[in-house]
Amino acid sequence: MENPVKNLLTKGWKWFVVVGVIVALAGIFAISLPVAAGMTITTIIGVIFLVIGLVQVYHTFSIPQWKTKIWYVISALFYLLGGLFILGQPFIGLVTITVLMIATMVFNGITRMMFGFSSREHLAGWRWIVFSGLLSTIIGIYFFNLMHNPEFSMSLLGIFVGVSLIFEGISFIFIGSQMKKALLK
Repeated sequence: MENPVKNLLTKGWKWFVVVGVIVALAGIFAISLPVAAGMTITTIIGVIFLVIGLVQVYHTFSIPQWKTKIWYVISALFYLLGGLFILGQPFIGLVTITVLMIATMVFNGITRMMFGFSSREHLAGWRWIVFSGLLSTIIGIYFFNLMHNPEFSMSLLGIFVGVSLIFEGISFIFIGSQMKKALLK
């Protein structure tokens, strides 16, 4: 009887490595052209907002009560206006998305520090959680202070995505190599 795990490992590890290389190369491309990468991400977000808005508009026709329908209409309008704004003013949309990303980074850092401090008594590594939250907060504030620089503000989103793709690609390559090692055992 054929072992399904061995069958998966035999065929799958190569695909993990191939996908990892492609994703890592896309990350290098994004870092080398950060404004283009940021504009691509901004365009995708704008299109997604438009699609969500249109789906919600369509959904409102199936809701009979106006009390419920009005919230879908308002939400759809926000998505549609946001999508049109992002697509109509892509550079402003890019900077807006970057500012939101930085604000999320600061907020995430603050909440991580709060969690770390509240977990002091029952979590051995609480100091590392506080440290990572402090680091995120400091870096986020630093980035926010650099947003007046047009080159920085237009490039940051693409660089973040590029670095993320490189690490994602490396982890896929690592998973594929671990699958190959498990196959050889």
